[in-house]
This record gives sequence, structure tokens and C-alpha cells, in this order.
Amino acid sequence: MGLETTRGWCRATVLRAAPCLFGLYSVVAALYHALPEAKRAGRVEWPGKAGVTFSDALTAVRRWLWADGVFPQAVGPSAVRKLPPDFRELLLHGLATAA
Repeated sequence: MGLETTRGWCRATVLRAAPCLFGLYSVVAALYHALPEAKRAGRVEWPGKAGVTFSDALTAVRRWLWADGVFPQAVGPSAVRKLPPDFRELLLHGLATAA
């Protein structure tokens, strides 16, 4: 979330940035917890992974925001539904994947 970078490690920068980053973490965690199980898509699996990571939660929240917030307002809900399901999933995967 930005705390691991070496830029801005002076006292004033850390005191300014750390609360914002922890606040963002809390908002994403709360939104992910509020999402129904069916909307918690985008989880990446690998051997040895036991649970949901923050990256998985961030991806699920981004997918939900794109699918239910941005798309219906930008082009109308019927336009997105007309897309083939595979293409719609590819589009959401590209837009929502955590960097």
C-alpha cells in the first residue's frame, strides 16, 4: 500500500501518509466484508495459499465498483449486459486486478 517504498521516509511524510493508508485499508476491508459471497470474485490461487489476501479483497471491491457503479452510469446497464460473458469477464479482470 505504499509503506514499503523508500521514498518519503521522513517523519512528516510518514505522519501524513500512514493514517491515510491505514484508513484506505480499513475501507477496503469493510467493503469486502459487506460484499455477498457471489460478488467476491477475482481471487488468485496458488499452492500453499490458505486464505484471502488484501490484494484479493482489493480486486473484489474494484470489480464490484466497476460492474455495479461505473458501467451502469457510463453506458447504461443494458450495454454491458449485451457484451459476451467471456469478454465482460476479461474486461473486469483487466480493470480490477490489483497492481
